[in-house]
This record gives sequence, structure tokens and C-alpha cells, in this order.
Amino acid sequence: HDALPISAVPCVAGHGRVFDELRIAGARLVAVEHPGGLAIGGHSHDTAKLAILIDGGATERIGADLVEHVRFELVARPRFCAHENQYHAEGARSILVELDELPGAGLARPLDPETARLHGRRIAAAFAERASERARLAQAAIRDAAAALGEAPPPRTPAWLERARELLFAQIAQPPRLAELARSVGVHPVHLAQAFRRRWNMTPLGYVRAHRVFRAVELIARGVPLAE
Repeated sequence: HDALPISAVPCVAGHGRVFDELRIAGARLVAVEHPGGLAIGGHSHDTAKLAILIDGGATERIGADLVEHVRFELVARPRFCAHENQYHAEGARSILVELDELPGAGLARPLDPETARLHGRRIAAAFAERASERARLAQAAIRDAAAALGEAPPPRTPAWLERARELLFAQIAQPPRLAELARSVGVHPVHLAQAFRRRWNMTPLGYVRAHRVFRAVELIARGVPLAE
């Protein structure tokens, strides 16, 4: 249960540099650095996972869903959840937690931002404690975070708002303008923009741009010329 500081071992995602590790019953915590501009294509993990961004920036894509990682905000993923990652220009430092067991249903329910930051900060603080204390503190912090995830209510998305996002995702190359999109789902453009941001923490335009970046990175990896 003591800390296992290490200089370079494979990252849990297969990329980046792990510079610290802690193993406790039922979990493995690692502190990892990802270089700026790193893109990790579609993959999944055979363990449930918690992620806490400490510095830098990263965006994750899960099908039509986009998650902009916020400092100290706990992000949870169930086992075998297919996703992609892109790390921003400044790179990122994160704490990742692999879990042997955690209710999949709970992981599918995001915490509200304030609660997510509370649990993320607590896990990060436990990981930073001295070796004699951090295993015990980390175990308690992870246990409480798992309980909160299991109790979180499922997100409620109005049918018209989900439809708006579906339309954007289906037309990423030539998306409708905000006014046109609002007419399609029968709401005012300002109401649509505000509701979209509250639900997904980004504007409709930001959503389109992020998906375009993921698509561009895929094409670059295939050798498509930048001009195209």
C-alpha cells in the first residue's frame, strides 16, 4: 500500500509518462503526463476509470458526446467504454484511477460540476500525501466518490435539445446556423444556446469545432494533405 515512485513505465492508456503510482486494494492510481498535441484514437479499457485533470487541457470524445476536462473535476468511465482523447497544446498532467469494481450504471451518470470538483480535489490531495497516509486517504476518497457516482441522478435532457445535438452531429461538415437549428427544434435561438451550454458545458459552435478537430486529426493520421 505504499507509494511506488517510478521514472518511466507505460501509461495506463498506452501513451504519456507515468511518474508516480499507488496501488491499494481494488485500485491503481497513477500520475501521468501527456505531451501537447497528443491524439489517442478509439480505444477502451478493461477496468473502470476515474480521471482528474491537474494541469493543462484535454478533450474526450465518446460517439456524439464530447467532454472537456476541467481542472480537478472528476470524470468517470465504465469498463469497455470506447472513447478518443486529444490533449491540448500545453499538454496535460492527470491522476488516473483504475478500479477493479465500480457500478457501471453509476459511472454513466455524471456528477454536477461542484460535486465532481469536490471528489476530484479530495482524491488528488490524498495522492499528494506522504506515503504513510496516502493509501488510507486515497481508499476513503475513492470509496466516497464511487458512492456519489452510484447515487447521482441520470442527466435530464429535453427531447428538443437532444434533437438539436443530433442534427449538429449529423451535419458536422456543414452544420445549420443557430437560428436555423432553433427553428428545427421549435425554440428561440437564445434559449437553445443557453440550454446547450448548461447541459454540455460548451456552445453549439464549440461542439461543432471540437468534432471537426477530432475528424481532422483522423485524416492527418491517414496521411491526407493538410490543405484537404
